[in-house]
Formats: sequence, C-alpha cells, structure tokens
Amino acid sequence: MKTLKQTYDVVVIGGGPGGLPAAIGASRNGAKVLLVEKNGFLGGNLTIGLPLLGYLDMDGKPVTAGSAQELADALKERNACTEHIFCPNHNSVTLYDHEIFKIVAFEKCLEAGVEILLHTQPIDVNLENGRIKSVILFGKGYRIEVEARVFIDASGDGDLGFLSGARFSKGQKDTGVLQPPTVMFTLGNVDTDKTIEFVAKDPEQMRFCDTIDTDINKYNAEYFRNNPYHVFVGLRKMFLELKARGELPVDRDTLIYIKSLIPGEVHMNCTRHLGIDGSNVFDLTRAEIEGHLQISELVETLRKYVPGFENCYITNIYPNLGVRETRRFEGIKQLTEDSIMNGEVPDDTVALGAYIIDIHDGLGGGTIVKHIKPYGIPYGCLVSSDIDNLMFSGRCISMDAVVMSSARVMPTCMAIGDAAGVGAALAVTP
Repeated sequence: MKTLKQTYDVVVIGGGPGGLPAAIGASRNGAKVLLVEKNGFLGGNLTIGLPLLGYLDMDGKPVTAGSAQELADALKERNACTEHIFCPNHNSVTLYDHEIFKIVAFEKCLEAGVEILLHTQPIDVNLENGRIKSVILFGKGYRIEVEARVFIDASGDGDLGFLSGARFSKGQKDTGVLQPPTVMFTLGNVDTDKTIEFVAKDPEQMRFCDTIDTDINKYNAEYFRNNPYHVFVGLRKMFLELKARGELPVDRDTLIYIKSLIPGEVHMNCTRHLGIDGSNVFDLTRAEIEGHLQISELVETLRKYVPGFENCYITNIYPNLGVRETRRFEGIKQLTEDSIMNGEVPDDTVALGAYIIDIHDGLGGGTIVKHIKPYGIPYGCLVSSDIDNLMFSGRCISMDAVVMSSARVMPTCMAIGDAAGVGAALAVTP
C-alpha cells in the first residue's frame, strides 16, 4: 500500500473537547498544526446532546474561560447558546445547539489556520530514542505517515499513548471498575412542566443519591420552574420501585434529561452499560447495540409511568457512545483526590476545575456525588513521563480516577486543551 508522508510542528489526535482547543491554541501561537478526527465532523462529545457543565464553581463564580468561553460566545451570536445558569447540583448548566456547534468548530479551526483531516485514525507509531518520530494514520484506504515535533493525544481514550506504549491506569482505585458509558438520545413531544409538577407534589423524588450533599430544598421544582433551561436528575424513588417490580429496562436508578433549545424536546442521558471498557472495540460494539435496544424499552416505560412523557417519541439517537472513563496516562505530575479535596492550586496550574465529583457506579445503578472547591490542574499532568514529545489533553491526562470524575466535563477538558496547545507551540517555535 502506498503511504503519503506529511510533516507538521504539532499533530493533535482527536477533535473533541480536549483536541479542538489544543489545535486552535497551537496554531494561533505559530505552530503548523494538523488536527486528526475519526468522525466527519468536529466536537466529539460536544455533539451528542450533553450540556456544558462546570463553567461556574459551587458558589456561582466563573472558573473556566479561554476557548470554552470563546466557543460559547460564538454560539450566542447565533442564538444557539444560553448563559451559564447556576445549578445547585451541577454548579452551572449551559445549553447549546449541538448542530450549530459543528459549524462553529470548523470556522474557528479554519480562522486559526488549523489543517483538518477527518475520517482518519492512528493505527501505528514509529518510535526513535524515546520519541515519536511519526504516526501512521488510516482512513478510507489511505495510509498517511505524519511527522511532528510534538504530538497531542486528545482522543479521550488515549489511543495514541496506547500505541506508543506509554503507561496508563484504568478504573477506580482498588477495584479497577470503570464508570459505565451511555448511548445518548433525544425525545420529542415531552411536557417537562408536568414532570416538574409531579416532583413538586413528591419532593422525595429529587433525592437522587445516597451520598448527595445537594440541598433538595434548592434543587427542586421551584428551581426548574425558574430555570427552563435545566438538567434534571431525579425520580430515584420511582425508578427503584420500577426496578423492584422488574419493570425498569436500564441498570440505573435515576432519570436524567437535558432541556433542548427546541420546545418540547429533551436530550436523554439514561442508558447504562455495565462491564464496558470504552477503549475495547468489542465492548464498544456490545454497548452500542445494547444501548439502542435499551432506548426502545425505556421509552415505553417512560410513556407508561413518567408524567410529561406520555406522548414522547424518539427524534435522534446520537452516533457516538458517551464514554465516561477509560485510560489515564502517567505524566511528569499526577493530580490526586487529596489535592482537589483540599482545593489546591499549585504554581504551575494551567487550568482550573470545580465540577462535582461524579462517579457513576460501574457495578450497579447508583452514583456518588460530592461538591468540591476549585482546584488547579498542573502543566505536568499534560506531559507524558514516558514519551519525550507526547502530550495529553482531556480526560486521559495524568490524574487518579476520583479527579477524572470531576475533570472529565467538557469545559474543563477545553481548558486543558488550551494549555496543551499553547505548551506544544512554545516547545516548537522560537
């Protein structure tokens, strides 16, 4: 097979929340950049119906700006994004039009001078004296060898780091259990006002977690009425009753819906797939199939039991599985649970996190939730300790599993991406 060869200063693998800002940041700082993406669009998990969480801390103060804010501002210019709305549970919620985001992502990359290659993935790495000399890409029968001075792995699962032989960890401490992924989907003709009135009459429906420190006297029907663009997590009481009767087709104990900007439409974060490793293609296949089948059964259950969902119907099933947790690579520094619980902000901090600790049980239906203070993410967490010219961005950086449960939200990943891109450009330009 004939191999095409190209050379860049910086190559970014993955055009999602970690990779998009990294490519833009590196290019704006003088580097010649290639952004490689497996899909036919940019954005990754930014395009599967999820909200943007964690622009604000638990006190409602801003903690994330940079590219994350720039992209939100560009969406607002198109009336395709809300403000950052304070939330007693998620700190803040920002809703946006996921299809318009795809357009904005292309525009921002092209404005910055980023070269984009879609429908392409890395399949091999050429190492030389502890450095990546080149990466072999493959797409549609083409084999492309790209050389660069710095490579940034923003694939989410750390695919490039894995191919390079860099050391990594997976799963929760002591158990190795991974958080379960979700197949996101969208429902139309949903009357969320009826759902809110239902929980207003039975406030215990909003006690959604045994470890929760969210005040249900604030995260309640009144909050939802006053904030029509919200994320709803609740109905645990109902779901546990349905599960006990064998009428719940998913391995979870809460309903999560995300209000869409389109009236009557909600994005659903409700399927759950236990024992799935999102970095294993066989597991991915099983979860995608399982998710589609769960959706059909779940919609019938919602129509039957949940007020406001009586006449709902499926309008979209998103094309990529929402993976919460896979590989985390060893950097020259590691961010730990103790550090973020103490709200430490080291001198070499390049991004801030403040989102809740949010661990979905990989063995059952529950979730562990804890609120925390803002914390700093050191630059060394982005730099591989094994491969000299390899950096990481997004949820595969050097951190433990508890930190990852907070730092995995997309605004934080975008802040990490900003730092990775600027750091890479500084390493290759005068």
